[in-house]
Amino acid sequence: MKKNKIIIIIAVVVVIIGGLVGWGLLQAKKLKTDVVQVVEKPPVVLFLSGVISSIDAVNNFLMVKPDNETKEIKVIVSEGTKIKKLEAPFDLNNPPEGGGTFSPKETEIGISEVKEGDRIFIRSNEDIYGKEEINNIDFIQISS
Repeated sequence: MKKNKIIIIIAVVVVIIGGLVGWGLLQAKKLKTDVVQVVEKPPVVLFLSGVISSIDAVNNFLMVKPDNETKEIKVIVSEGTKIKKLEAPFDLNNPPEGGGTFSPKETEIGISEVKEGDRIFIRSNEDIYGKEEINNIDFIQISS
């Protein structure tokens, strides 16, 4: 009878330990899966700002060097893309005394009026994360 009690106790302990180990492994696998899912999901990017490095008005595209990056991105300008130039009513390097607020003058321009070295801000209709060529542009803002 003593042998049977010892065997039953050992069996219960083995089952409990096995259950704890299995539960721990299941939780570790679940945690690893959650971390992988968070890391693999890239951000959604709809905006781009930078400096125009070259212009091809004949083929309707601009090469833009994004801020804080070394590679250039090709921005294709379609017929539906609006290009607007923003101009401050005074020299930004020499603002008028007293400060105050101002509204920049906004003028719609064509690709032929864009210059190398202009600052550019682009809003896309689709995610542009990691792309080297963008062709679905909502609007472009230019500032000298």
